Order: sequence, then C-alpha cells, then structure tokens
Amino acid sequence: MKRLNLFIFLMFCSFGLFLVSTQQQANAAAVDKQTQTQLHDYLKSHHINGVILVNGKGSQAVTIANNETTNKKQIVKANRLFPTASLQKIVTGTAIYQLTQKKQLGWDTSLNTYFPQIDGSEDITIRELMNHTSGLVNNDRPAVPLKGQKQQITYMLGHMRNDHVHTWDYQDVDYELLAAIISKQSHSSYNAYIHRNFAKPLHLHQIKDFSEVAKKEVPQPMDPAIDWHQVTVTTSSDFGAGNLFISPNNYWKFIYNYVLKDPKMITEFYQESQKQEVAYFGGVYFDGDIIRANGSIPGYNACVIANYKTKKMIMFFSNNIDYLTLKTVSDDLMHNYMGA
Repeated sequence: MKRLNLFIFLMFCSFGLFLVSTQQQANAAAVDKQTQTQLHDYLKSHHINGVILVNGKGSQAVTIANNETTNKKQIVKANRLFPTASLQKIVTGTAIYQLTQKKQLGWDTSLNTYFPQIDGSEDITIRELMNHTSGLVNNDRPAVPLKGQKQQITYMLGHMRNDHVHTWDYQDVDYELLAAIISKQSHSSYNAYIHRNFAKPLHLHQIKDFSEVAKKEVPQPMDPAIDWHQVTVTTSSDFGAGNLFISPNNYWKFIYNYVLKDPKMITEFYQESQKQEVAYFGGVYFDGDIIRANGSIPGYNACVIANYKTKKMIMFFSNNIDYLTLKTVSDDLMHNYMGA
C-alpha cells in the first residue's frame, strides 16, 4: 500500500513538472492570415509607412509591411537598422537584472556607490532609477553628436540636476546612469556588455551603436524637416536609453528570448512596478498580463506590446508619424490585437 501511495505521489510530481515545463516552453499561436490582412489594412488606411511584427511559428516573427513611399531610402524593413529610442530601456533594465542575479548590486544599492559626485546620490537607489523616481532631470541636447562612452557620461553628469522629489518623472537620465553603472560593474563598456551578453548568444548581427551606423543603413525620416544630424545628436546623448540601432527582427529576438522567456525577471519587475503610482519598472509598463513600451525620437516611432504569460506579442516601427499618433496606434494595437 505504501509503495502504491509513493508511486501515485511520484506520478503527480512528474505530471506537475511536465505542466511547468510545458508552460515555460509554450509559444503563442501563429497569427492567422485574416488577422495579418487586418493589420496591413490598418497601416494602409492610416497611411503609415512602416512594419508590424507578430507571432509566427515558434519564436519566429511574421512581418506585415506597408509602404507609403517609393523612395527606397525611406522604406522600413524588418531586417534594416532602426533607432530603438526608449525601447532600449528594457535592454538596459534586463542587464541590470542580470547583475542583481549575480549579487553584484541590488535594488537598494545607492547611486552613491558609483557616482558620489552627483548631488543627493546617497538618497537615490537602483530601484528609483529603474522606475523613474530618482528626482534627477536632464532634458538638454548637445550641439553636435557626442563621441564615445566617456564623452556621453561626462555630458550627462554635467547637465543633470536633482529636484530631490522622488515621484514619477519619465527621464532618460535614469537609464543613462544605469548604463554607466553596468559599465562600471562589468569593467567593460556598456556596448561591449550588450554585445557579449545579448547579441553574441542570440547571433544578433543587426545591432549597432549610433557611432557605427551609416546613414544608408537606416530608413530616413519622411518628414523633410528632420535631418540625419538631429538623429545622431539625439541618439548619441541617449546613452543606454536610445544609443543603439537594432533591426525589428533582432529586437523581436531579444524580447522573446531574454524577456518573455524569463518569468522570474518579469515577476520581479511586476512586483516592483506595483509599489508606485505608475506601474513601470525596468523599461516597461505593466497592465495586467501585458507589458508595453514606446520608443520615440524625431522622425522615428516604435512600440512593443506583449502578453508575458502567453508570449503573444506585436511590435510596430514607423518613420512617418509623430509621437501622438504613436500613442494612438499603440492603444489600438493593445485593445484590438491583444484584446486588453
């Protein structure tokens, strides 16, 4: 009788492990042709030049494209470099999480540990940088593109101020500091860390720092008022928060493999996001089972929306809309496609 009970117990344990394993490996179903047509019609009816990426087989993405131009220099493609803007914050946030897992820093680690010269740094934590409640502000832009990490950090430190108010304030400087901390803690440049820990393992060959990008590699903005100088000035000063150019396909691979496949990280980010007024942490907003983020610089707008439980995901990249239109598109995709 005892052997029978032990056998039944072991069977239940094995079944439970099977279910956990199945849930972890489960992929969202590939998007059907009708939905793909509807998404293309959405782009076309709104005269949006860009691409949408949705779930294909397994972890692969399906690309839905719409061209509002015949100028090849302005066509957005899934395998063409695109400025990440604030979509890069989840990359930086994931790197910081990796360092916490190695016990090299923690959410309560003081900014003073790395940058004691910053006013009030002893009262700012890694957690507050991750959720934009540090009180630090910097909205300045250089006149010319910054050259190299050292110059980027020097500019950041020289133009920030501390309001000493630890309430929600979306500031790129928080993630610029996190990128600098990643560099100090890993004893390498921020870009080298990203390539070593993310790009190389996933074979992401379409990811470059702004300084490595040639104008011809990127779809040019359709707004004639925006030139390449503005793009490089903006991306050069968004160290850790927009200095990288990544193709939509490579960005999909990163999010799918380093975010959606890491329920432990998502759970921790979610728990941290619930401790403040705005449900945000590590580069993404939380809305129930949904994580989302927008990326915007002059001439370029993008967003990612994903269900972190089912791995259903949609990404959007365009070079002919403004930020207000991006917010509308993002909400439409979230409610109509994600059903949230």
